[in-house]
Amino acid sequence: MVLFLVAGAAGFFFVLLPSYHLTGYEEKHLGVEEKQRRLARKSVYLRQKPPTIRLAIGIAFVVLLVIYLPLQSALVAYLEWGRTQRIIFASILIAVIVALPLMALPVSCLERRKTQREEDDCSGMDRPDASDEAANEPAAAGGLPKSVETDVDYIAPQYQTTFLQNLKTLELWAFFWSIFSIMGTVLVIISNASFIYAALADKEVDNAVKTLLTVLNGVGSAAGRLMMSYFEVWSQKRRAEDRVSIVISVYFADVFVILSLVLFLVMPRAALPLPYVLAAMGNGFGAASIVLVTRTIFAKDPAKHYNFIFFSVVFSTILLNRLLYGEWYTREAEKQGGNVCLGRSCVMMPLLSFIGLNFTAFLSTVYFDWGYRRLSRVVLEERRRLKARAAEGLLAVNNYPVVGTGPQEGEENAGNRTTTAPNDMQAVRP
Repeated sequence: MVLFLVAGAAGFFFVLLPSYHLTGYEEKHLGVEEKQRRLARKSVYLRQKPPTIRLAIGIAFVVLLVIYLPLQSALVAYLEWGRTQRIIFASILIAVIVALPLMALPVSCLERRKTQREEDDCSGMDRPDASDEAANEPAAAGGLPKSVETDVDYIAPQYQTTFLQNLKTLELWAFFWSIFSIMGTVLVIISNASFIYAALADKEVDNAVKTLLTVLNGVGSAAGRLMMSYFEVWSQKRRAEDRVSIVISVYFADVFVILSLVLFLVMPRAALPLPYVLAAMGNGFGAASIVLVTRTIFAKDPAKHYNFIFFSVVFSTILLNRLLYGEWYTREAEKQGGNVCLGRSCVMMPLLSFIGLNFTAFLSTVYFDWGYRRLSRVVLEERRRLKARAAEGLLAVNNYPVVGTGPQEGEENAGNRTTTAPNDMQAVRP
């Protein structure tokens, strides 16, 4: 907890937000011209491509840790190595963690070769780069604009409504319920892994099995997060019309959890570790989707949206782990006269309840995904219309802010603003 507080305080004071990002305080106190000037810088950020070599170094470190940590845990537990071997493993781990920041070193060899670096971070942002000039340059013959750009060309469509406005919609609550059911279930499985295993196997587990379950949980969760990261990068790099909705990740998490619950009920004792792997992968997908989905589809108040969805995990820990699973397991264990309950009846009712709960989560995810797809269709259709108007010479292309400072009077703006004049695109929330 102390480390968490220290890291959070350091990030609060030293991590700088992008210059185009307006906080709630700045939204209320900055003038209109200053807002537009800062928001106009977003196009520079959107056009930048991150250095591939830095990403490769970061992924290599993560993969190394995913393999190394479970391996050293298993070796220490099964071979019963002593203090010397543990010190060696710990020293290697410390060296790897200390080397991790190397990916962020400000050296030219780690930069993309064709990246055009800005000379200064503030005044340079206000000057259009070559791509800006190319986009705004009129055609040689008819004086018509060459192209029109929207931020949908770079990022997925986003709701432009605030957190309080979204709190009144069923879509946000559907997402809340999905995460509540999915993450609540996997936390029960992970937190009580050895007890569930003992009940299903009808025998008490030893330290070797406990270590195995811990290793499988770590590897499965890391694999789920890595696959989710790959899916997000793969989807967002595609053309705007071909992108896959980021909400799909919630389906992945739910399907993994449902499969694990079903396998818990039907698999023999020797194959019981498999459902734990699937549950851990569902945990990885679910945890990653909380971060990526809230940041991707909500343009305003992303932190409030994230914290609201994360609260569902807290509530599910209390309601599902303590009240549903805990009370039932304790009652069944008392019938056997001990603290450990053996037999499928010890966990049958909670597992069946979790299956039903996660099927409702699947339905709520369908509703949430349907609402977001409806928004995407509206935004993409408006984008197509703008490009058609630009091709006909009916729309002047200017370098306006990529994202508007707020909805116009009397309407809720759900679609992304474009780099064209603000009044040219006003997609209302469907």
